[in-house]
Amino acid sequence: MISASTHRTRQLSVLMGTAAALCLAMPAMAQAPAAPSQPDASKVTVLDDIIVTATKRPEAAREISGSVSAFDENKLETLGAATLGDYLTRTPGVVFNQTIPGNSAAILRGVATTTGIAQAQGTTGYFIDDVPLTDPFYSAGIPDIDTFDVDNVAILRGPQGTLFGSSSLGGAINYQAAKPNLGELSAHLRGTLEDTRHGDGSYGGQAMINLPLAKDVFAIRAVFTRRQDSGYIENVGTHTSHANRTDVTGGRLLATYAPTDATTVNYLFLDQIEETRDAGSSEPGVGDFAKLTVIPEPFKYRTTIHNLRLDQDLGFAMLTATATHHAKSFTSQQDYSGLAPAFAPVAFLEPGTSKGDTFEARLASPAGRRFDYLIGVFHDSTDESVTDQLVAPSAAAALGSATLIDANVGIRGRESAAFGEATYRFSDAFKATVGGRLFRTELTTVTRQSGPLTGGASVTSGGSKETGFSPKASLTWQPDDDVLVYGLVSKGFRFGGPNIATDPTFAIPRQFDSDSLINYELGARTNWLDRRLQLDGTLFLVDWDNIQVSQRSPGGFIYTGNAGKARNAGFEGSATFRATPALTFQGGVTYLDATLRRDFESGSGLVPSGARLPGASRWQVSDSVIYNWSDVTARPSLVFSHRYISSAPGELTPAPSRQGGYNLFDLRLSATLGKVGITGFVENIGDTRGVSEAATSVRGPVEFLVRPRTVGVTLDYRL
Repeated sequence: MISASTHRTRQLSVLMGTAAALCLAMPAMAQAPAAPSQPDASKVTVLDDIIVTATKRPEAAREISGSVSAFDENKLETLGAATLGDYLTRTPGVVFNQTIPGNSAAILRGVATTTGIAQAQGTTGYFIDDVPLTDPFYSAGIPDIDTFDVDNVAILRGPQGTLFGSSSLGGAINYQAAKPNLGELSAHLRGTLEDTRHGDGSYGGQAMINLPLAKDVFAIRAVFTRRQDSGYIENVGTHTSHANRTDVTGGRLLATYAPTDATTVNYLFLDQIEETRDAGSSEPGVGDFAKLTVIPEPFKYRTTIHNLRLDQDLGFAMLTATATHHAKSFTSQQDYSGLAPAFAPVAFLEPGTSKGDTFEARLASPAGRRFDYLIGVFHDSTDESVTDQLVAPSAAAALGSATLIDANVGIRGRESAAFGEATYRFSDAFKATVGGRLFRTELTTVTRQSGPLTGGASVTSGGSKETGFSPKASLTWQPDDDVLVYGLVSKGFRFGGPNIATDPTFAIPRQFDSDSLINYELGARTNWLDRRLQLDGTLFLVDWDNIQVSQRSPGGFIYTGNAGKARNAGFEGSATFRATPALTFQGGVTYLDATLRRDFESGSGLVPSGARLPGASRWQVSDSVIYNWSDVTARPSLVFSHRYISSAPGELTPAPSRQGGYNLFDLRLSATLGKVGITGFVENIGDTRGVSEAATSVRGPVEFLVRPRTVGVTLDYRL
């Protein structure tokens, strides 16, 4: 039997040996490879900006009249950010409820009524290269795409219904993959080893190669990622240590064809699998970093995307047309033995699929003219199939079937829209933008139920249709390149739908209605000290009506209802200061007051007006100090960062569990040796036991904890 320490030593030896072999072998692939192009920190003082597509056209993030945060590849690598939790927790106005990879939800501006995934459309939109990754009904997974070889990730706070459609009620997260380079061969290799307290060794490997097959005309870019994250929860019921180990395997292929200067065709293929062998929810009554189930609770998510995009310069406007086929699948098993102890073990099984096609075409005028416009049409057709099964093998003799409940819901969602924005510049300093999205949504469902606990076999159908309009308007004053002030009003919406679950002891509503909100904000972006200091701030107020609320029935089944009104108000601020060419300070702060405005009668009792929304922490703070010794051999750099999130309820119930209320500190030290980079890091230095999500299961309160102190090393090679 090999001990854990011996296993980690062998992992380290393998990584070091592999890295050394790569460093020796890669230069032979091409003659005189160029060194990585990095700015000389001893001479750079001006802070840069990041080009994003938050407005469906390339634009500097800090020139947008809206609340946008952006991370490019360099910023992400500096912070060591690879997953959603690594960078969203550093973004003002965003709470990331880290639970099971593929099942972890982000909340923007407190716009959520659950910290997990509900049986309804989510409130945050997720996109890759502007392609939606959300579903019209029950989420089939939120792929956590590795930031390796990313161009940028943009976080758009506030409803994005005008340009991005439904589900972006609180905002949107848009991941832009790096496009193929038509002119140069390049490659990037990365390997990481980690050791987590209370856990075991982890490893990760990523590779990218860019091949111009016809110079300046056709190129492909292939990316592969593989990561195994050690578990740190012990399941004392199944006698499994490090039970919540997760394996993530994925990759993407991008191809670019540019036959003329006016025509570009891009193809994107993405496939990713996230598999957790046992959900990492600890139980306070069992012990720190421990749970007790009689069966494991595995989760698996898969996402596949095929996207074809045409960009055609027509002279008077840019035509962009996209066609996407998207497919997701998921399986999960949860221990529901507490629901029927006499028949233990009892498993709640939930397999499902989501498949569909998305089409969009838009025209965008050249930017910077007195009158700019963008108009487009959109259509998405998605079919989902979700099955809920309650299985107890020992119940077969008494009840005649081991499957106590078997409910399958077939969902067909359709969304069609015409959208547009127009900007008029009254002068060099003043401009006004108006836009809107005229949409039609349709949802049809067929539910088939059987089993001894359902009262007999049945087939029911339902559906909803809605036509609406989501407007947006802003006024911007920009007297010079160092000051931008804007006021914005925007609206967001999402689908209504059916409830899948059936509880023999409680009347779960068959349907829930759509909800919408209106967002008001006033923001400013400023540069100071010859653009060495950036100070940004936004005030916002969100009025949310007919809100969808995720609830748990007395029998432990999740369903969705509508709960009147909520109001979210607050402030988001960020600052970046390059004190010297080598020393940079970064920081962000959020204040949020997000509460119900009417009493709500939940499945577990009355939730009064004034109750704080789930996950809506009142305060968030993130800050970092970065120092680069650019004039020293190997150009070492040091990054010390900190994150704080205040306490918040985990559920919208009369007596919710609490989450948040913790600080995290991280340290990274990097150096570059020729074409090889090496980074040592310590994450969660203080080994803080922070609760990233608190909920209630059929076993009682459960908590998902932030990863304990993790020490690791990363090696990089670039060709």
